[in-house]
Amino acid sequence: MHYCLIYNLNSSSGKKVKLVNKIYEKLKINNTVDFFKTKSEQEAKKIFLEFKNKNYDRLIVAGGDGSVSFAINELIKNDFDFNENFAIGYIPAGTANLLQAELSITKKVNDVCSVLTSNNYKQSNLIKINENYFFLMAGIGWDAKIVHSIDTRVKKILGKIIFGLKGFQHFLFMNNNKINVSFDGQNHQADWILSSNTKYYAGHYKINETNIFEKKLITYIFKDLTRLKLLYYVIQIILYGNLSRISSVITTYSNHIKIDSNSQNIPVQIDGDNYGNHQQIHIQLSDKKINFLV
Repeated sequence: MHYCLIYNLNSSSGKKVKLVNKIYEKLKINNTVDFFKTKSEQEAKKIFLEFKNKNYDRLIVAGGDGSVSFAINELIKNDFDFNENFAIGYIPAGTANLLQAELSITKKVNDVCSVLTSNNYKQSNLIKINENYFFLMAGIGWDAKIVHSIDTRVKKILGKIIFGLKGFQHFLFMNNNKINVSFDGQNHQADWILSSNTKYYAGHYKINETNIFEKKLITYIFKDLTRLKLLYYVIQIILYGNLSRISSVITTYSNHIKIDSNSQNIPVQIDGDNYGNHQQIHIQLSDKKINFLV
């Protein structure tokens, strides 16, 4: 088996470096493994530019959810042929690691290697957002402001703690901009929009009953986001794990969501990473699929 293992060094601390190196040593015993350690997007882009010419059987991404999202988008941009036998494996070496929960894998070396060397994979649908794709979620507005405000160097050191600190800061100084959102003939104004392809959010907290292997896009529309309501939503997530049961949150299963920011640039995050600022956003369930080793 011919593997391409790409490790995003900016995604994790020293303990996870040891995990990745141990997995690499075990993988290469009976397989051919090209191991790349990247420190920048430019380094990673060069690898993906040549990827389709290398005849890899597997792509293994070591990093966070954003690292996997970046890899998938680069493969698509470079016209890679996602044939039915090609699969992506994951080594959880990031901060939130929601994909780890979706794939039900541990951080034990032998367990991860067992998954990576198997032929067990499941097909996940991809969601298109403008010209890119996500496989977990996209946040427009409030949570994207938090993601945008985090320095990747600080996140590498503090991990999940930085999300808590920045989240509390944005909670105290909440300043929302109204966003126009339309779907299935309905039009609403919102402060925050969350489109989800996963059951998990903000760590391994459940917010619905879907998963990345079910062809279903769930979008939550928060019309009047206040500090008090946000606290209420957090409590509901902890207690019940389902945002859809909250009457003040509009839930839609539409496959096409159009968002207009009233000529203002609005922050967007996809799969926990900064996706820049946009005035118009189109989110839709795509026909593209990806195999994940499970």
